[in-house]
Amino acid sequence: MHAAPEILLDPGAAGLEKIANLDSLKVEWHQFLDHLARKTHNFMATHLQSCELVSCSPAGVLEIACCRKFSYEELLQERATLQQEMSEFYALPLQLHILYDAEKDACTKEKTVFTLFQELSQTNEVVRFLITEFGGELVY
Repeated sequence: MHAAPEILLDPGAAGLEKIANLDSLKVEWHQFLDHLARKTHNFMATHLQSCELVSCSPAGVLEIACCRKFSYEELLQERATLQQEMSEFYALPLQLHILYDAEKDACTKEKTVFTLFQELSQTNEVVRFLITEFGGELVY
C-alpha cells in the first residue's frame, strides 16, 4: 500500500484572508456609529460623526481624518478602544491612524452673524447699495 502523499499548505494561501476595503468600510460606517452608541461608547460615536474614513491599505491600516481638533484629541486618547471596536465590528484586524485635518476644520467652522453679514455685504449688490447709500450696519 502506498502512503498518502503529504500535502503542505502555504499558510498565506490557506484561505485568502478578508482584505480591508475602504468602500466596504464606508458602506457600514453609520451602522458602526450606531453600534458604538448602543455599547455605551456614545461619546466616541459623537466624535466620529465629524470624522471621515480617508484610506485603508490592504493590510488593514485605516486612516480616519477628524475635522474638529477637540474630537481628534479625544479619539486619540481612546484609539486602542476604538481600534478594538472597529476590528470586532468589521471582523478585520484593523490598525487605526487618526489624523487632524486643519484645512477642513477651518472650512467647516460655524460662521457668526457678523461674519455672514460681512460676506453678504461683499457679495450682494443690493446689500452693498443699502450700506453705501444709507450707511447700514448690523445691529444684533
